[in-house]
Amino acid sequence: MSQIVDNLADTTSQIKRIDAAIQRIYITPQISVNELSSIACLSKKQFERLFHSFVGINPKEYTRIVRFQKALAQMQHQAGKEINQAQIAYASGYADQSHFIREFKKFCGYTPMSLLKVSNPYSDLFTNPI
Repeated sequence: MSQIVDNLADTTSQIKRIDAAIQRIYITPQISVNELSSIACLSKKQFERLFHSFVGINPKEYTRIVRFQKALAQMQHQAGKEINQAQIAYASGYADQSHFIREFKKFCGYTPMSLLKVSNPYSDLFTNPI
């Protein structure tokens, strides 16, 4: 019985570490996996393994999804106005506009501007949190 309680305490501690890292990703989407593992007080390899076991994808992919969702939400917020892609890229955690456009196209098959032309700007297709 004691071992079950210890295992439960370990799992709870691990969940808290991963949750802290996830919260940090939403605050700072350009954060590196090394920084996240430091926040979780784990080695990079341990952190990646633990993150994947709880979330189902690796932390780098998760941060890419969060950046994409942030960018899309900002584009939707600016619908009907002139959209500055460089500003959205920077605010969403991308290094530059070309990186933003390339990543955006990988996720949805469209460049940011072409997506706005072919879809309802207020669609929640890609913005539901993971």
